Amino acid sequence: MALACLALMPASAFAQIVPTGTPAADILLASAIADYRVFVTCSLLDPAAHTKVVTGLSDEIRRASVILKAKGVPDATIAAFEAAADPATLVPAPDTPFAEVQEYCGDHSDWSERWQGRDFTGLDRDLPMALP
Repeated sequence: MALACLALMPASAFAQIVPTGTPAADILLASAIADYRVFVTCSLLDPAAHTKVVTGLSDEIRRASVILKAKGVPDATIAAFEAAADPATLVPAPDTPFAEVQEYCGDHSDWSERWQGRDFTGLDRDLPMALP
């Protein structure tokens, strides 16, 4: 399972996320990106769901960036978050074996229910409280 998860991460996913200066916010951002990866990856086989996921996450990223900017987080930190959270960078590499994607999504079989119920790290909801 661990190897399958590593294979699903494009090289850009290993890029360092620049710390905000607030550990609670850093944890939220990392948790959100992990959630996003599950939704983007596991929705790939359903084009309509994938479009909704990508659109929803793109909106969420924009709202989080506005919050980060309003809280005085440096532009470089915001840009690093946006790059790491971009749904286009979270999809598995094109040469990832289908069996690995299947295993990964099997480990996250509740992804659709979580997405529908917004049961994931909500940056627009949680980030303002984590930043001074």
